[in-house]
Amino acid sequence: MLTLHSDIPAHPSPASLTPVLVSLILAVSLPWGLGRAGKVHAFSGVPVSRAYAGSGSGREIRISSGTTIQDLVDANPPGTTFVIEAGTYRMQSVTPKNGDIFEGEPGAVLNGSRQLVSFTRSGSYYVASGQTQHGTANGTCLPGYNGCRYPEDLFFDNVPLQRVQTLADVSVGKWYFDYSAGQVYFVDDPTGKTVEIGVTTHAFSGSASNVTIKGLTIEKYAVPAQDGPVSCYGEANVCLASGWTIRSNEIRFNHGAAARLANNQVIESNYIHHNGQEGLTGSGSNLLIQNNEIAFNNTLGFDFGWEAGGTKFSNVKNLIVQGNYVHDNKGPGLSLDYQCYNWTIQENRISRNYVAGILDEISYDGIARYNFIEKNGFYPGKINPSMWWASGISIDASQNAQVYGNTLVDNENGICAISNSRGSGNRGAFEVRNLSAHDNVIVQSVGSAAGAVADSNYYANVYSSWNNHWTSNTYKLANSVAYMWKERSSAMSLDSKQWQSLGQDPAGTWVSPADATFPSAKFTANQAVRTLGSVQVWSLPTVSSTLVTTEPGAAQGTITTVAGPIRTNGAWWWNVLYRDGQRGWCEEQYLEVL
Repeated sequence: MLTLHSDIPAHPSPASLTPVLVSLILAVSLPWGLGRAGKVHAFSGVPVSRAYAGSGSGREIRISSGTTIQDLVDANPPGTTFVIEAGTYRMQSVTPKNGDIFEGEPGAVLNGSRQLVSFTRSGSYYVASGQTQHGTANGTCLPGYNGCRYPEDLFFDNVPLQRVQTLADVSVGKWYFDYSAGQVYFVDDPTGKTVEIGVTTHAFSGSASNVTIKGLTIEKYAVPAQDGPVSCYGEANVCLASGWTIRSNEIRFNHGAAARLANNQVIESNYIHHNGQEGLTGSGSNLLIQNNEIAFNNTLGFDFGWEAGGTKFSNVKNLIVQGNYVHDNKGPGLSLDYQCYNWTIQENRISRNYVAGILDEISYDGIARYNFIEKNGFYPGKINPSMWWASGISIDASQNAQVYGNTLVDNENGICAISNSRGSGNRGAFEVRNLSAHDNVIVQSVGSAAGAVADSNYYANVYSSWNNHWTSNTYKLANSVAYMWKERSSAMSLDSKQWQSLGQDPAGTWVSPADATFPSAKFTANQAVRTLGSVQVWSLPTVSSTLVTTEPGAAQGTITTVAGPIRTNGAWWWNVLYRDGQRGWCEEQYLEVL
């Protein structure tokens, strides 16, 4: 099990994180079920007495399909545990009380849609009548997807059809909603299909504190863009709820995001996928995003230049994102945009996302370290986009970023900075200052490996007085790959010797592009391994981190989806989950394939 690491350096500062994150460590580390006693059976809605360590009322209420969950929440005190039995709970919306726990048994599904079973014909169209839902439209769509901003989605066997804005535009795979008539039109034959349309906005919302939601499938909610079916009441785009834990859920097929952020929140071990706009969105302080799979989001054609993709963190403070597998999102994998401060993104696997793996935009004082970042930066309509458009890690008008210990493989561009006019925020001007990119591995066959692009005049200080440095990085590059930096009067494409002559990577290392052993490919994700003798397991891929445990010889485990490899101090490291439940980083030389 991953826990928050105590070895976070200068920023985020441990002092600023400690008061709230100590409680998060306990929430993440304590085994679920601590303090429970006995196996109890009860009819739906019947309270069952149980011993709960630290719980509120000590009550457990079992809920069966066909029950209105909110009725039971209203009838019970704060701190009640609601066990939701297997079944589909359609169009349910719950406002919890403080300390409530909602625990889904396997097969428990909260579904925000209505199933359509009755259709008439009007010429070539199938028509479903009586649809009175009309949610809030929001967002900017890509060309050809102008219906993305309307929150009701139509599904055929879990696949959303593309919404169009006029009846004349309806064709195979497309549909139209006539709000005034309450009618839905499409031409796809519904025979033998499960046809559903989004109706309800939220699964869980409200201003309660310390709510836990776990073990559920939450799907097909008609939530607007920039919000999620797990959300909260707020003012000025700031949630009023605090201390929610969202753990071990599958959150999919919702129109906007999967969840909206709030203060003191833990989002852990969820599968967040195929949501219409993005995976996670919002603002807050003291946030832990850990061990999730965030994949295949932005299915509806939202403009990723506006907001779409894996995650969008805005105005967050004291954020830790670790141990996640973020992949195949149609937008940046992990995006920090506007006044994010004191953030750490570490030991994630970030693959095949549009625009960037990590995008640090108009923000402050963050760390991106020990991430494996591969094949990011695809940009529709552009072949070999420049670093203005796409990178593995992009630092866009942000101050005081530390980027180190990452492995970047086959991204459109490597570790890059963009210096242009973006105004200022609550901690100063949005400028690329004090960027330190060191001890990373960058493997590329196209694009630029490192460097900066800038608007002219004032913003060209990114190349000189603003203290931005690439140091001790290791490169394996095709001969055509270069660096971008200002030489004489304008930014130029430079070779490695020119790059070093301008003070960048004076102690850098260049590996031959013909070296097939670099980077290491000894293991792959989900591969069974065992230890070669006694092996130390570390919280991060460095012996300067926290020692998690020491595994004995021949201990068996599995390479996690985070996997690796990460290279520090000349050694390759891999992330392993051992059969005894311990998880952490081990040097490659002490492991073998089982």
